[in-house]
Amino acid sequence: MKRRWLALLVGLAAIAAGPPPPPLLPVPPIPPTYPPPDQAAPVPDAEAHGVAPENQQGLKLSVTDFRMRNYDASQGYAMGSHFQTSEDKRVIQTPGLTLRLPLQ
Repeated sequence: MKRRWLALLVGLAAIAAGPPPPPLLPVPPIPPTYPPPDQAAPVPDAEAHGVAPENQQGLKLSVTDFRMRNYDASQGYAMGSHFQTSEDKRVIQTPGLTLRLPLQ
């Protein structure tokens, strides 16, 4: 009976002597005590404009490739990689037609 208690005590001592567990989150950067006085905070440009929309009148018909690229990182795949379906294994995809009709 004493041997079991001694083995338990030695086992707990070995576990307690192990390295501490890693932190769950990294330590955030500490801001400087005195910020640099020669640099202003970034401000959005009030005069910046977005991309001008295309002003196309009428129909637009074009040949396109309908291969879907769904990169879902939540499925355990790294960025840029994904499960390859039989459709993706084809060298040449069947082209399709895209018809765009602006509504007014």
